[in-house]
Amino acid sequence: MSKKINFKIKIGMRVIKTAIAVTLCLYISLIFNLDSPIFMCIPAITSMKSSLSESYNDVKKRMFSAIFGVILGVAFSYIPAGDYIRPLLGGLGIIIIIYILQVFNMKQMVLLSCLVFIAGFTSKTDKFIYGFNRILGTFLGIIIGIAVNYLISSPNVYVDFISEAKNTLENTRQFIMELISKREHNIDDFEDSYNNTIKQYELLLSEKNTPLHVDFDMDRAKRITDLLQDIHLRFNLLNSFDKSPYVSKANKQLINEVFSLTLVIDGDLEGELNSVFNYHMHRILENILILEKLVGENNETE
Repeated sequence: MSKKINFKIKIGMRVIKTAIAVTLCLYISLIFNLDSPIFMCIPAITSMKSSLSESYNDVKKRMFSAIFGVILGVAFSYIPAGDYIRPLLGGLGIIIIIYILQVFNMKQMVLLSCLVFIAGFTSKTDKFIYGFNRILGTFLGIIIGIAVNYLISSPNVYVDFISEAKNTLENTRQFIMELISKREHNIDDFEDSYNNTIKQYELLLSEKNTPLHVDFDMDRAKRITDLLQDIHLRFNLLNSFDKSPYVSKANKQLINEVFSLTLVIDGDLEGELNSVFNYHMHRILENILILEKLVGENNETE
């Protein structure tokens, strides 16, 4: 085995909350004598997202997929067919479910819908009561999952966004120095952290429309994102240069302000290309100074 087993991995809060949600589902199933508690536990587990907006956005999809799977399963169970034909009906039902959910861009709900379809299709008890119990169990599981996710250490997407932005800022600082001092430079670390920050910002936009979301400064988040997008565009341009720049006096002063160091090396880029390089470098360095204030330690939460 190339990778060793790691027993130092910590159990995160999301894992604990998932366990609590499952425990509550099992107790509710026991108290109210609900058969097949698995159909309550599955949506409770899958509703435990890293943000409240993701959990809320999944509610309609999960309810639709559960109701669709139950109705189709019960309907197929009433089709008169011999013992050797019924498995073919089951397979046909699975094809229909997967196709319909793909049409509605709900691929992630295929497993749940297929499970409740098979359960409804093969159930020997009263079909309508069984179907109602499956839908009720799914609904309760979703509610429990969302409630636990919100009430216990509620996800703070804004803090996650600021954390990603800080990481991107650090990679920005590293890459600008690579551009200045090296002929060969690797933009991958910056690209990865930048893309993660953009994803967190998009999640933040979604979270803003979620009921009971944590308060955060959306204007600051947008300003940070705009600055990083500007840097991203300029970095991709400068990354195409195969020579190091002859750094202008104004940029040397900015470098001293940003990095607290005096630049003593000069590259061999000349003419208009060097002017273009210095112009974009100047804008990037100015953006870095602004970002350092926006993502500072005192601005993590509002």
